[in-house]
Formats: sequence, structure tokens, C-alpha cells
Amino acid sequence: MEGTKMWLVILGCIAVITSPTSAEVNKTITELFKRIKSMQVQRTVPSIPPLVWGKFRGIYESDVRQYFHGNPDMSALRYEFEVFDNNMFATAWITSCLLEAHRYGKAPKPSEEQINMSVEILMNNHNDKNSNYTNSIMAFWPQEYDDSYKAWVSSPINLLAMFNATDLVDWNAVYEEMEKLGLKDVVDIMKRLLASKSGYERVFRIPPDFDDTSVNLGLGSLLKEAIVDFPQSNALWQSRNSNLSSVFSAIKHYAYRPLSGNKRVDTIDTRTYVYMRKFLELSKSKNEDVALVTTWVQDLEDIKTQYYRGVVTPGNVNNVDITVAANALYGITNSILTGLVTAEVLEDPDMQQIYLNTSTMIAFQINTNFSSRPDLALTYYPSAIEFYWFVARTYNQLLRRYTYNSLPHHTMKTSMDILGNVLKNNATTIMLMEAMPMGTDMVYYDDFLGDGDFDAEGKPVKYGEDRLFTTAMAANALITIWTSFEEKSGTLVWNQTTPKQVKDTVTRAVKFLDTYILSGEYKPWNAFFSGSFKGFGTIWTEYPANRNEYFNGTKVPDHRYHSTTIRGMQGVPNETWYKQEEAAMKSPIDFHGYNNQGGYFPFWSSEPYTYAVTMLALSTFSNIV
Repeated sequence: MEGTKMWLVILGCIAVITSPTSAEVNKTITELFKRIKSMQVQRTVPSIPPLVWGKFRGIYESDVRQYFHGNPDMSALRYEFEVFDNNMFATAWITSCLLEAHRYGKAPKPSEEQINMSVEILMNNHNDKNSNYTNSIMAFWPQEYDDSYKAWVSSPINLLAMFNATDLVDWNAVYEEMEKLGLKDVVDIMKRLLASKSGYERVFRIPPDFDDTSVNLGLGSLLKEAIVDFPQSNALWQSRNSNLSSVFSAIKHYAYRPLSGNKRVDTIDTRTYVYMRKFLELSKSKNEDVALVTTWVQDLEDIKTQYYRGVVTPGNVNNVDITVAANALYGITNSILTGLVTAEVLEDPDMQQIYLNTSTMIAFQINTNFSSRPDLALTYYPSAIEFYWFVARTYNQLLRRYTYNSLPHHTMKTSMDILGNVLKNNATTIMLMEAMPMGTDMVYYDDFLGDGDFDAEGKPVKYGEDRLFTTAMAANALITIWTSFEEKSGTLVWNQTTPKQVKDTVTRAVKFLDTYILSGEYKPWNAFFSGSFKGFGTIWTEYPANRNEYFNGTKVPDHRYHSTTIRGMQGVPNETWYKQEEAAMKSPIDFHGYNNQGGYFPFWSSEPYTYAVTMLALSTFSNIV
């Protein structure tokens, strides 16, 4: 890393950095805008796998893939496994990027029909239907009524249909033919996938979550801010979200409270505790209570009944994903700043505590490199740089209001200071160090997709399949941290303290994006979402637990996992006890990267999402004066 940093400094001294011309960038932005629009589903299509994937009108394309990597057979298999998925996250974020690129970057204005199509399908399919009151609690997948459960359950229609279709295949004949072709490794993978069928089907039955709920709140705040340009879309969203207090009530009710002594919410996924332990022990030593935003809208009382109705948190125990926490902060913050809700939300002592504790926890994790376990902290969203951008969005909005007016609540000033300090220091330093030079006038960023293969001779090869996405996210994060939007001029300006290296790095990243985003040289993939199990070190049974009981409270007499049990970390026990348990279990301590293990795991990739975040980066950069 130090070598990369030194290389960037040398380049800054000997090279003249030339930005792509406005005409070039504007042409790319226009083409990206058209491409994103073409990838929105225009009419609903029923699912008939493997011939036709089911698609809902208004959804933007995203696909479920498996991260196979290694030898040429494995890398080839990575390209073959692809299932269209109708999830909320990709469509909500693409819509948000379209609005932000127009607002802050003067990108083309999307039509209200384009926005309304997405808002309509998200509200129709993803709103929690099991509650007997109007609410704005949202789910990742569409909900369909299941007669056997007598409840609404999450239904990824194509994944379910694909698994059902496997029952019609004579797999022994398929395996025999594949082995004749020398594809034994692929046969072994397919056998393991089919053997995992019931496990996959169980984890499809997830509850609503605070990520999609928060992203929806953020989307509503953007539409409220852009009411002049999108009056119909704003009215549509507000008409379908008439009880926003339901969101804040749920955030309070389901918050993780490890020091509360309340068995309903004082227990957490063992993997969360691994990366959260130091933060919790520090808080406990200071006699400070803790309340944090969780991932799932379900607690340990709910699971005892909802389990039998097809609504199940994976592993039965809630977790804290710091990306979810970051999006919750933004949803709360921008909904207040845009007047979608009033600042009275933060007058509630519980909401105030959750807001501040979540801000402090996020800063702690950035300062400690996610406590050296990004695989566990970024539970479902593997991209650390995407996470930095999510955090930066909250800071940017707080700073903008603070600079030109005043913040409506003192708690927001505290959060702004906490986030600003860590973003301008640790997060920025990390992003500058991770920039990889290409020639003298470009840099790029890689995450992990496509960088774990080797050729027929055993030599490593890097395909950089998330290079475009990660580079765009780095540019967005740095721009969002270090610029401010001026209302009167409608332009962005670099803050006076912005380091030259930040400006140079962004310029080089934008040059890379403008050069390659439409070239076809790199895959426009991303891992915007993934399963929480990503191989060795990411399984909850690998880590200590001090609560292992059946739903009725009876202790489990062995260490095996049972479907109707609660296994998690309760409270904040003595550090010595935890370390002893960790040593006895030989729990994994270090994360060596997703490419340094032979396993595979599902991830979700959306090409229009890559195009949307790239359009946002190019348009905002072009709008800096």
C-alpha cells in the first residue's frame, strides 16, 4: 500500500493531469442515461424457467450469481450461473442515483413515468403485508400470500422456480456426460448446490429489513427535495407512505440493546459480536448504554411464532450490518432535513440514543478497519468503498445544512462531527492508498470479483469484474466527502481544506471511468448484495455463544444447530471468558480475502446500478467549479 501511495505522489509531481473534456463526459453521461432506461422492465413477464425469467414492470435488472473462482472451469461457471432477481434494493438505489445525478450533477432528467414505474412496483410488492396497519416497513423480495403458512412470505419467484425445475432433471445422466468431458470439479459443485437446495429455500423466507426500509425513506426524502421537478412522483410516494412513524417505532422496538437485560433484544448473531466486541466492551467499561439499528424487523419473541408462518431471520438471531446502519442514518437524517418528517423524531430519547450510538459505532469500525473483520461487519454488502459512500451521503447533507443554515437538532451536529472526522481522515486515507495507477493519468479500484482466477498453466489472472463499479464508488465517496452543493448556482465546490491528492485521484478515476465504462473491456458487475455465508470464517457456529436454547427457553443439551433454537451472544460477557471460548473453538481470527479460499457463495449484481453510480460520479465531477 505504501508503494502505491508513493507512486501516486510521484505521478502528481511529474505528470500533468488532464481531465476528460466536458463534451466527452457529457456524451458518456447521455449514453449511460439511455442505457439505464433501457434496462428498466417495461411490462410484467411471468416466470417460466429456464426459458423465461419472471420480471415485474418498473424493476431494474439485477442477477443472482455464484462466486465460483479458481481454475478456468470455475471461472467459466461463474458466467453461466445467472438468475434475474426482482429485489427492491437495486431498483431503489438506481432510482435514487438518477435523482441525485440530475439534482447535483445536472445529468438528464428522468421522466416521471420512469420514476413512477419504480415507485409503484416497490410499494405494491415490497411493503410489509403481514402487519394489520398501514406502514412503511419494506422487504428485499416481493411478498406473496402462502396458503400453507396463512401469511405473506418473501418470494424470489425465479430462484424458487429454478429450484423447483431441478426436480424434473435426470441429474445422474447430466453428471455422467459432464465427467466424460473432464468437468469433475463442476459436477462436484453442482452436487453440492443441489444438496443445499432445502437450505437455500429456507433462507428465502426472510422478514422485512431495515435496509430496504431505510433506503425507501431516503428515496422519499429525495423526491420531497425534488418536488418541483417530480411533483407526481413525490405525491405518489407520499400517498403510499402515509405512516412514517411506523419506521421509527420499528427502529426503536427492534434495536440491539446488549446491556439492557431484555432477552428479546440483548442477544445478537455470533458473527456480529466478533467485530462488535471491542466497541461493546469499551462502552460497558464507561457505563454507557448501547442501542443500535439491526438488520431484520424481527426479534427473539417474534421468531417463536413467525417461524411457523414462513417469516424467518437467517439463523433465527438478528445481526448488525454496518451498511444497514449507514443507510438507516441517512434515511433518518435526510427525511428530517427535507421536511418529510419533523425534527421531533430526535426528541424521542430512544431515537436520539440510536442515532448517536449508530454514528459512534460506524466511526469506530472505520477507525479500526472494521475491527479487522470486514467479512463480518459488511455482512450482506461486501463493498467497503460503497459503505464509505453511504456514510458520506449523511455527512454531506448535514454539512450542507449546517453551512448554509442551521441543523434542526443538536444531535445532528454531534453526528456530523463524528462522521466528518473519520471520513476526512481514515476513510479518505484508505481510499487514496487503494487507488491503483494506470498510466500517468488514470487510477482504478478493484474489490474482489474476477481477481481470484488462474489460467491453465496455474498463473494468476485478474479480470477486474467489479473494477468499474468500485472505481465509481470511490469517486462518489471522495466527491461526497470533500465537496459542497451551492443552492444558488446549482454547482458543487471543493471544500477549502480538500487535499490536492484527493482532487487528483478523483480526476484520474473519472478519466478511467469515462474511458472504459462503455468500452466493453470490463464487466459492469458488482456485489451489491451477498449471502452472509461466504465460506470459512463466516458461519455463526464457528464463534462462541453464551445463549443456546430452544424457543421455549430450555437449554440445548449439545452443540449441534437445531432449526428451532436460539444460538447467539447475549449481553457483554467478560473478555477473558470470550477469548478462552474463542481459543477452545479455534475460531477464525483473520480475514484473508474472498479470493484466498476455495469456496463459493451467492452474490447479487446489477449492471444498471454500475451504470447509475458511474453516471452520478461523472455528472457530479463535471459540476464541480
